[in-house]
Amino acid sequence: MRTEQIAAVLLAAGTSSRFGEDDKLIADLNGKPVIAHTLEAVASLAFGELVAVTRPIADAPDIHRRLERRGYSILVNDRPEEGLASSIVRAVLHVMPIKRCKGILICLGDMPFVPQSHYNRICLAAEDVRSVVASTDGFSSSPPAFIGRKHFPELLTLRGDQGARALLSRGVQVEAMGSSLIDIDTPEDLARD
Repeated sequence: MRTEQIAAVLLAAGTSSRFGEDDKLIADLNGKPVIAHTLEAVASLAFGELVAVTRPIADAPDIHRRLERRGYSILVNDRPEEGLASSIVRAVLHVMPIKRCKGILICLGDMPFVPQSHYNRICLAAEDVRSVVASTDGFSSSPPAFIGRKHFPELLTLRGDQGARALLSRGVQVEAMGSSLIDIDTPEDLARD
């Protein structure tokens, strides 16, 4: 599917509880914040819509500035403790009225090693509004993932921190190269780079 028919949804509302006092998304990774790596990879493709779900601006002013500069529609999840699902639901409710968007590409702000080529492979594997295409490391399904519009009602029923894992496990699996699916949860994860 062409990226112009897809809404890229960046999830960045987590509390970084395992990272300690600092916000993992603005932690330095190779000279720039973790989230900047994800933003650059996503920006290299021409998505029909850019949507980000993040914490309130008072909690994440630097992230809001970066998202605004890149042209994202910013949705605030003021209840991130409800888990990843609460961010997905907010994004789906925002995208549903945008009929030109045939589905969403879920991207995580704390996955800075995913290259543009992998995002592109996920989009190319999506055939239509019924498609579900997940990333895999060869063992489990994960974001980045495309979920077609037909599955939006199911996404709206999600609860907790598992996100859309069950739906993703039933979809097409696109294997990622090397360690590109590593997410940053702890300071030690940054040191692995």
